[in-house]
Amino acid sequence: MARMYYDSDANLDLLNDKTIAIIGYGSQGHAHALNLKDSGSKVIVGLYPGSKSATKAKEAGLDVYPVNEAAEKADLIMILLPDEVQKTVYKNEIEPHLKEGKILAFAHGFNIHFGQILPPSNVDVVMVAPKGPSFALVADLLPG
Repeated sequence: MARMYYDSDANLDLLNDKTIAIIGYGSQGHAHALNLKDSGSKVIVGLYPGSKSATKAKEAGLDVYPVNEAAEKADLIMILLPDEVQKTVYKNEIEPHLKEGKILAFAHGFNIHFGQILPPSNVDVVMVAPKGPSFALVADLLPG
């Protein structure tokens, strides 16, 4: 059974001195990035070169990097891209920069559940889902 956490369970001090990369700056990406920034976290955004979202992110006061550079700099990498591109972006831009102690985060579990993304065992995998139906997949995120 999945465990659910609430605001009262959170300790934002755990994010002090951590860099959070939000990969994608669409409807979910910008909301996650701005909420984390407003909470005092160090947030960067990873986008593909030429992304029209780069200007919006910069105007919001966020630093923007190519995805591979953002993944390298970050302690926590939140993938907020459309499902159909996540596997390719993960494999080419994110996976090479995953090392022990990093955290990989998702807004839903499709690519994990169906084995499209297979994170290494030395990184933590979490899900912050904005919709209830996503929790049906959370039990499959991690073994055990």
